Amino acid sequence: MKSLISTLLCCFFLALPACGKLPVQAGQEEQQVKAEKQSMTIHIAVGEKTFTAHIEDSETGRAFVAKLPLTLDMSELNGNEKYCYGVELPGADKYYDSIAAGDLMLYSGNCVVLFYGSAGGYSYTRIGKLTGTDGLKEALGTGSIRVSFAKQE
Repeated sequence: MKSLISTLLCCFFLALPACGKLPVQAGQEEQQVKAEKQSMTIHIAVGEKTFTAHIEDSETGRAFVAKLPLTLDMSELNGNEKYCYGVELPGADKYYDSIAAGDLMLYSGNCVVLFYGSAGGYSYTRIGKLTGTDGLKEALGTGSIRVSFAKQE
C-alpha cells in the first residue's frame, strides 16, 4: 500500500509542472519571442529623419513603450544630449562612467534624455539604445527640437 501511495504521489508531482500549460506547436514559441522583441523596437522621428531603437526589456522600458506614441519638445544640453522633463517612468538609476551616442536614458525618474555624443559621470536608468546613429547629430541640431517616439508596426 505504501508503495502504491508513493508511486501515485511521485506521478502527481512529476505531472505538476505541466499543469496549466498548453501544448506548444513547433515554431509558436519562437514567433512569440520574436513578436515580443519587435514590440520593444521603436521608431524615433527627428524632422525628416527616422531612427530605430531597441528598448530595454525592463520595468522602465515597458513603461516607456506603454506611453507611445509620444512627441517631446527636447532641449539642448552640453552639446551632446537632448532632454525633456515631465515623462514619469519607474527608474532604477545606476552610475555610468561612459554613455555613447544613441543611448536613450531616464534621468531623475522624469526626464527623457537622448544622447547624440559621448558623456558620463551621472546616474541614469537605461530606456534603450538606437540601432544606428548615422546622421543623428545633424538631425538633432544645436537647439531645441521636437522628437517623436512611436511603436514599430
